[in-house]
Amino acid sequence: MITKIVSGNVIERRKTKIARWPAKRGGRVRGNSSEKKIVGNTEHAKLKLTRTLNCNFVPGDLWLTAKFDQEGLESIGGTFEGARKAGRKFIDRLAYRLRKMGLVCKWVLAASEIDGDTGELVRPHVHIIIGGAAFAWRDRQLWLGSETVDSIWGLGSVDVKFLRHQKDYYDLAVYLVKQARGVPDEKKWTCSRNLAKPKVTREIVTSGGQLRVPAGAVELPGTRYDPEKGQNFVRYIPKRKDPRRKVGGHKEMAMALSDDDGGGDYGV
Repeated sequence: MITKIVSGNVIERRKTKIARWPAKRGGRVRGNSSEKKIVGNTEHAKLKLTRTLNCNFVPGDLWLTAKFDQEGLESIGGTFEGARKAGRKFIDRLAYRLRKMGLVCKWVLAASEIDGDTGELVRPHVHIIIGGAAFAWRDRQLWLGSETVDSIWGLGSVDVKFLRHQKDYYDLAVYLVKQARGVPDEKKWTCSRNLAKPKVTREIVTSGGQLRVPAGAVELPGTRYDPEKGQNFVRYIPKRKDPRRKVGGHKEMAMALSDDDGGGDYGV
């Protein structure tokens, strides 16, 4: 079976073997996952978050990192759970203000207490991806209406980054998941319920050959092929179609709409 997933500008295709009769699934015990399953869950979390970001966020939206000063850290008990709850309350306050403006709040939250590069424990903090339409940057501070975002947070400071002009937010998703706590079966991130979902289609095929990125497409990180591990997966941004070609099925019309003046070599 080939499963095709479209999220924003990105297309993913995965080929898997299917049995005539589905195997019966055994009972699950939370926290009893094998190391292989834990690695698989982490990779799945990265891809799922990437799809969510690709479907819902655009350049100019915000990546906020809410940090705790000493007093703020003490108020939450200095724990990861306390940081996550504080982050959720912060989003509730932002959403309340946005609703008063007649706007909908879309967000992703990922609490952290891990250095993603070294794996060492660090001071708890909270990453938030949120739509940036109602926010304004002035006087070197981020504002929502007449309030600074720092004052709405109230437990320390908020670092601000703007999402850049990228067609795929895979690197951002990997960073956020790597920052999450390494507790088996624990969710790496949460999000609002109003987010758009990727489009998924499935097709039964008879060939077991390797999937390939189409000609002219841009191959993306995450693509992998390993028959021993049963991996046959591609991620790519498709080649942009040339609007000058095959207009109405007539080559003459396509040429007429092109920038050429008729004296060049058009090729095929």
